[in-house]
Amino acid sequence: MQVLIKKEWQYILYKEDQKYLLEVVCGSLGIFELKIVLNSEEINDYLSYGEIYIAELAEKIKNSHAKHLGRKTE
Repeated sequence: MQVLIKKEWQYILYKEDQKYLLEVVCGSLGIFELKIVLNSEEINDYLSYGEIYIAELAEKIKNSHAKHLGRKTE
């Protein structure tokens, strides 16, 4: 697995074969990590806009992690 972007205590973007995975640090009292596989639209946005897009997506996930729990992967 290749690390593409790593922001300490915020998020890590990985690439494994053709999959992109985003691991986001979430929580306030209890901190946990939520890792999701990017869908094709998110991959295209990342390839078009780069790190700015990933930072915005990570912030969205962090602020509403419950909405993204169904996408959780190991």
